Amino acid sequence: MTSVLIVDDDVGIVETLQYLLLNEGYEVMAARDGQEAVNHYKETKPDIVLMDIKMPIMNGFNAFFKIKEFDKNANVILTSSYAINNEEYQHAMNLGLVGILSKPFTTEKIIKMINKCQSQSANSL
Repeated sequence: MTSVLIVDDDVGIVETLQYLLLNEGYEVMAARDGQEAVNHYKETKPDIVLMDIKMPIMNGFNAFFKIKEFDKNANVILTSSYAINNEEYQHAMNLGLVGILSKPFTTEKIIKMINKCQSQSANSL
C-alpha cells in the first residue's frame, strides 16, 4: 500500500485530503508544518509527500530541501495558492521535485500526480 504524508497548516485541507486518499486506498499520515514533516519523513519514510509551501515554522520549500538531504529519492509534490518564487522552484526541480499543484485542485489532479510519483519510483528500480 502506498503511503502519503499530507503536510498543511490548514486542518480542513488535511482532513479533506485524508478522506479522499483513504477512499482511494492509500495509507495516509499528516503533519502541520515543515519541521514536523521533516521529522515525520525521517521516522516513517512515506512513499509520497504532498506538502503546502506557505506554512509556519518551516515552509514547504525548506522542508523539501531538508527531506532531499535525507533521501535524494524522496517523492515530493508541493501545493500552493500563491505565486511561486521562481529561484526556489527551479532549485527544487533540479533536485527532483515531482511538481506543484495549484490550489484549489481536484481529486483527479492529486491522483494523477501521485501516479506520476509511483511510475517514477517503479522506473528507478
